[in-house]
Amino acid sequence: MDEPSKNGCMDCPSAAQEFASVFEQRPTVVAWAPGRMNLIGEHVDYNGGRVLPFAIDRKTFIAASPNGSGRIEAYSTSQQQKVIFSTDVAQPSDSLSWENYLRGMVCGLRALGAEIPGGQFWIGGNLPPGGGISSSAALCVAMGMALAKLANVDLPLAEIARKAQEAEHLFMGMPCGIMDQYAVSFSRQGYALLLDCRTLTCQHVPCEPHGLTMLVIPSGVKHALADGAYEQRVQSCRQALQVLHDAGVAGTSLADIPIPLLEEHRHRLDPLCYRRARHVITETQRVNHAVTALRAGNWRQLGELLWATQESLRDDYEVSCAEIDQLIDILHTNKGVLGGRMIGGGFGGVVLALIKDDSLETVQQSLLEKYYSPRNIPERPFVVRPSEGAQATLLD
Repeated sequence: MDEPSKNGCMDCPSAAQEFASVFEQRPTVVAWAPGRMNLIGEHVDYNGGRVLPFAIDRKTFIAASPNGSGRIEAYSTSQQQKVIFSTDVAQPSDSLSWENYLRGMVCGLRALGAEIPGGQFWIGGNLPPGGGISSSAALCVAMGMALAKLANVDLPLAEIARKAQEAEHLFMGMPCGIMDQYAVSFSRQGYALLLDCRTLTCQHVPCEPHGLTMLVIPSGVKHALADGAYEQRVQSCRQALQVLHDAGVAGTSLADIPIPLLEEHRHRLDPLCYRRARHVITETQRVNHAVTALRAGNWRQLGELLWATQESLRDDYEVSCAEIDQLIDILHTNKGVLGGRMIGGGFGGVVLALIKDDSLETVQQSLLEKYYSPRNIPERPFVVRPSEGAQATLLD
């Protein structure tokens, strides 16, 4: 059962009720998409490798009804704001606001041939924005599914996921990979999603820790990835790959290149590009080891891989921050923690920790005393479990 949220919307009936309270009528469709945790494989998606995310049991809901007005009228509970724009939208608004995710999806579905009639949309749920758990991907995918229902078109979920990625690129200036959109779309309860980001082929890997808890630990630092730091790392990886190609190294992506070849040509790379490439290549190896560990039920090995990823993100990819580092230090002092790492693009967001059930209360108390109380942060850790991907339903 989902935990209560500030707006109380955790299911389809309550989303419909919230819509009615704003727009004074009943919605005709409710769509929802979950957030995601990337168990391992950080910053590998846009480098052509394999990643291992899973959907979490926190969701963004969108309730909607058509009105034939040729306009989109949307209200967000998290933003406490209503926006209105035309369905023939072709470009983002002047400000990089949440509205642009909606604009991007309307534009994208029109490009797929959907005739968007215009309508009213209520957006809520218990998936906090800016926390590194793919709230933007959930918003875009849920919006795409709601729009498809209103337009009465049967679009493959993969097409909606790709349009969600395109909305990030073209309407938010965020050059993200496809992992988040696929994870929130195609995940299954009790499984992680092994996704090849180049071929877009998926496998479901059992991921049900027994006697262990997956704890999400908010840092209280909202990350903003469209400020250039993410793009700089994308470009560094592209530069590293080009240098290696010029030296005769085969491979269509950094994820294809083994560490010995990277080390052989290290002298050709500037130190920054070398470190970025080393993270991607070693992280690719960690994904493969993590799949083996999950299939064998070796959670201790998985925990060690999480620690190793955190070190690589901090030292080679340089996307950690002081707050994240402190949280990791606190986790290291608790013997009941098998592993932990920051989640998402970086510079804030959340940490995912794998904790023995009998140590969970002790770890939470330690976090409260050493991190949350001194910083006066109202957020608190919460438990997640691998859950179902996005869905949409028409109401009677």
